[in-house]
Amino acid sequence: MLNGNQITSILIFFLFVSCAIDIKQVPQPRESENTIYPYINQEVYIGKFEVYTSDSVNYTKAWKYTFKSILKNNRVSNQVLDVSNDRNAKEEVDKYLIDIEVYPNFESNFIMWKTWPAFWPFTGYWPLQVRDHHYEVKLLCKISVNGVPRTNIEIIENAKKTIEIYGFYRTSEIESMIEVANLKVLDRCAKEIINHLQ
Repeated sequence: MLNGNQITSILIFFLFVSCAIDIKQVPQPRESENTIYPYINQEVYIGKFEVYTSDSVNYTKAWKYTFKSILKNNRVSNQVLDVSNDRNAKEEVDKYLIDIEVYPNFESNFIMWKTWPAFWPFTGYWPLQVRDHHYEVKLLCKISVNGVPRTNIEIIENAKKTIEIYGFYRTSEIESMIEVANLKVLDRCAKEIINHLQ
């Protein structure tokens, strides 16, 4: 038979497991047809593409796929290719080469003077569970043309949200906020690439 301390420990454990926020919110790829008016009438290659998180291996490919679709959707080029897979072996240099680094950072904390009854004695029942969330995603973009570095672009997108009622459990709103911030930073990058290559 479990005593009161064991039950409380188990409740707190499940409370924190259920309130974890998944920051791997990659925006959905954009559907776009080839346009007769692309800004660049040649192939654009994606070289390095890295997302700097502890488990980025699992979803860097999804980020890259979405980024390529956003470049097409913004009419950067109809042919957005991958250096590692699509590069023509006869080409000595890539006409347009884009290297990307993404640095996501998520911070969350509770306002304890309002939230403490949800830890004890009303674990899971106290409605005031005030949780502040801050998400920042920084994107570094390096553009080379004919093998010569053209420009470096840095874009930062910030998003903040406070959940006041049952903030332990309402994670979907925060995950949506993260996905929108990621979409905005990729879209802004596509527009900056157009500005620098015209």
